[in-house]
Formats: sequence, C-alpha cells, structure tokens
Amino acid sequence: MEFNTSKLELTKPQPPPEEITINFSGKCGRLGKRYIQAGMLFLCLFTTFFLRVNMSVAIVSMTDKNSSNIDFHEFKWTEKEKSAVLSSFFWGYLVIQAPAGQLGQYFSPKLLLLITNLISVVLAALIPTASYYGGWQLLCAIRAGQGLCQGFVVPLLYNLASKWAPLSERNRFVGLSMNGGTLGATMAMPLCGLLAQSSGGWPSVFYASAALGIVWSLLWAYLGADSPATHSTISLKEREYIECSLANTTCPKVYKTPWKDIFTSIPFWALIAAHLGNGWGFSILITETPTFINSVLNFNIGANGFLSALPYLCMWLFAFPVCWLADYLQENNIVSNNFVRKVWTTVSQGGSAIALIVLGFIGNDPVAAMITLTVAVTASSFLFSGFNINHLDLSPNFVGVLMGIANGLENVSTIIAPLTVGLFVDNLESLAQWRSVFLLTACVAITGNVIFVIFGSTKVQPWNIPDEEQLKDSCKV
Repeated sequence: MEFNTSKLELTKPQPPPEEITINFSGKCGRLGKRYIQAGMLFLCLFTTFFLRVNMSVAIVSMTDKNSSNIDFHEFKWTEKEKSAVLSSFFWGYLVIQAPAGQLGQYFSPKLLLLITNLISVVLAALIPTASYYGGWQLLCAIRAGQGLCQGFVVPLLYNLASKWAPLSERNRFVGLSMNGGTLGATMAMPLCGLLAQSSGGWPSVFYASAALGIVWSLLWAYLGADSPATHSTISLKEREYIECSLANTTCPKVYKTPWKDIFTSIPFWALIAAHLGNGWGFSILITETPTFINSVLNFNIGANGFLSALPYLCMWLFAFPVCWLADYLQENNIVSNNFVRKVWTTVSQGGSAIALIVLGFIGNDPVAAMITLTVAVTASSFLFSGFNINHLDLSPNFVGVLMGIANGLENVSTIIAPLTVGLFVDNLESLAQWRSVFLLTACVAITGNVIFVIFGSTKVQPWNIPDEEQLKDSCKV
C-alpha cells in the first residue's frame, strides 16, 4: 500500500488531537497513543539497563558469598576473569550498533525489539546454570550475546521516534524514552543488592531481571506499533496530527542507505564529536569518581545506597522539565531548534566538565564533593534535548543508522576513558594526579561541544531522501 505524502503536505497544521481517555484509580486522564509508545520505550530502556547492570552487583556475591547469602555457591574467579565477565557485554554491544540501525530500515522495529529482548531475557535466566557448568568462559559468551541483543535498542528507539514523535513533541518523546535507562541503572544497583541478600541469593538477581523482561515483552507485543499507520486502535485525528507534522521530513518508502553522503557529512561528524566527548566524560563520572571520593576524600559513597543513587536520581528528575522546556521554547517560536540543540549540549557537557574540574580542587570536603558530583551528573539531563536528538533533525529516514554509528563510537570512548586513568594515577590518594584526569576529561568534553556548536546543524540533510534512482522497489506503510 502506497503512502501519499502530497495530500499531507497541503494539509493545514492540525491542533493536538483529542486523546483517548483512561481511568487511573477512579480519575479520568488523557493519554494519546504516541505517549503510550513513549512510555513503553521508557520501560524498555529501564528493563534493558536493569539487565545490563545486574552483573556488576551479582558478581560480587558470586565470588564472595560472605558479602550476601552464604548458602549459595561461590566461584573462585581471578580479578582478570571477573573483568572479562564484566566487559564481555560490550563485545557484542559495540559491533551490532550500526547493523541494528540498518536492519531497522527494512524490518519491523517492533518485532526486532520484541525478539532481541526475549533472547536477552532467556540468556539472563540461563546465567546461573551456565555459570555452574560452563564457568566464566560460558558466562562471557552469554553476556556477549546479551550485548548483541541490547545493541538493537537505541537505534530502533530512534527509528520508532521518527515515526511517532510530532516535530513539536520530539524533545519530550525522546527524553521520556531515553530517561528510562537512567532510572533502570539507578534502581538496579540497590535492588539487585537486596535480591542477592535475600533467600533466593545471587541467582534471584538474574531470575528477577528475566521476569521483568518477560512482562515488558508481553506489554510491548500488545501495545507497541511501528507507526501510527500500523496501530490498530489509534484515533484518526491523532494519526493525522502525527503524519501531517512529519510529512515533509519522513517518507514511508525504503531507500538505500547513502553511506558516502553520511560519512562525508560535516554536521554528522560534528554530532559524533559531541557523542565522543559525552561518552568520555560520563564514563569517568560513573566509573572513576566513586574511587576518587573513597580514596582521596576518605568517604565511602558505596556504603550509603541513597547517596550513591542521588546524582542519577537528580538527573532523571531534571530531564523531564528540561525536555518540556525545550519543546515549549521551540513550539512558541521563542528560540530556534538550532539554539536549543547547541545551548542544551553546552550546559550538559560544559556544565559537567566545569564540575569535574572543581571536583579536583575541593580538597578533603566530602559534602562539597557530593554536591559537585550531583551537579556534574544532573547537568547531563540536558543532553536528551541537546545533541542526543540531533540525529532526528539531520535525517529522520536514516535516524536508526545515524544513531547506531554515533552510539557505537561513543561506547568506544566510554571504554577507553577509564583506561587513561592508569596513565596519570599511580597513587589513588593523590589529589594532584586525579586533578590531571579530570582536566583531561573536561578538555575532551569541551572540545566535542565546541566542534558541535561550530559545525553542527539542525537542518534536514539533502541525503535524507536520496535520488529517485536509488529508490528500492519495496515500501513500507
């Protein structure tokens, strides 16, 4: 069935449609189908990050039964073997990003998400048995398989956002969806710790994670849809509202991916620079600052679950008003889309960079350190309406491919960044040595931000709809 965009281009802009009414505890609320999709993607990110982070907590109990429930088996793995287990997830996660975005162009994103999530869930449920009978080697293979499955999530999320998010609601849609990962990672640490200490022991961490994934899969199979056109119960008004908003930027036909144009695009390389700067900075924040605070400030942040989660809870909470503000400013023509992307990126990366520099000069004040760390992480809430949504601006038709490439490269920087700490720090208690780490991190983040501000763009690129001779015979509805 052919999709006629000519009609949509001539249609006058529609006001937001009437929305379906749902009853919440006796009260009437209004919730459009597009928000249900965003909510499901939020839960998808929550679930996948829970499945991703659970090993970081469980492996402590798996290798030291005295740290939780002593009634369960303890594995005598070396530090090198434990590191291999923890890093194996990213072996699969990195290599699949770009291919996943490409597959999202040709196959149902809903179905791909469902299948890959179910495989990841099954693998999670097999971890206890596999660890007993296959040791750390088989566990590495399973975690790499989970990484392959989860590598589909972010590219496909952006593919779905390109079909479901009206132009005036993109910041909220993507911000709400992506913020599920922040909450999932934040909640996984304390909840997995409680599970490991429970009567179910460390195996319950993986069984509970698998159960969470199954629940999401069932909901997604029932509520998810590739686009408004394929949703069985969406109202005509809401469908027209979304499709009219996107008529000039997206096309339902499948085009060959213009690889040469993508890799010679200056705005796209500027976007990659922002990704690399963000990945480097956020990796140092997550993996190294707890060690700094514990070693230099003699303050064990890990001993207090609330303090450990506080910076990330603040980031999660701030992301919602920040994304709403971006939509409000753009919808009311107060500022341009270009202004929002670049200023929000500057607040995110520049704010975090400055906070890290301050962290290196605050001396032995744990209260000031916690405040500074919270500011650094909270500033990252601006990234959801900054560079992290720029892929949709550049090319709605190939957004999954762009996100796959950029997110894959960002994850390379998140792996490299912690390794550089060893080049500067040989004495964990040295404030001066840690200061060098934070200064380098700030320089990388600010450089990426400056490149994005100068060379980044919010204009739809000419290669978003390639020449007609590149058009494939197949088409989507």
